[in-house]
Parts: sequence; C-alpha cells; structure tokens
Amino acid sequence: MATKTPAQAPLKLETRFQAGKHLLRLSRVVEGRWSVAVDEAALSGSFGTQAEAWEAGVREADRLDRIAPA
Repeated sequence: MATKTPAQAPLKLETRFQAGKHLLRLSRVVEGRWSVAVDEAALSGSFGTQAEAWEAGVREADRLDRIAPA
C-alpha cells in the first residue's frame, strides 16, 4: 500500500525595504514571478526577478517623492 505525501506549497517569500520615506514590500507570487507594493499600494503587473520588482518599487517611490508638495 502506497502512502501519499502531501504536496508542499511553495514558500511564500516576502521582503521589505525602506526607500526614503516609503516602504517597499516585495512578494514572490509564484516561482519566477514577483510583485511589489509601495506604502501598501500594489504596483500593477509582476516581475521576473526580485531585483526587477525592487527597481520598479524604487522608481515608484522616487516618482511619489517628486509629485509630493514641498
């Protein structure tokens, strides 16, 4: 009699970074796809690497700083 081994769910990876006044939250969606949120607002789409997601988050944080009133 064969025993079933439960399928292991992929590890959820989440990393947080500070970019100036903003918090970036990077999450692995599935193997090879990453998402990013800046100050808890998710950017649309996904990215092939964690580095690409981080870069998009930093660019968005910079954009937010540039449009903020002085």
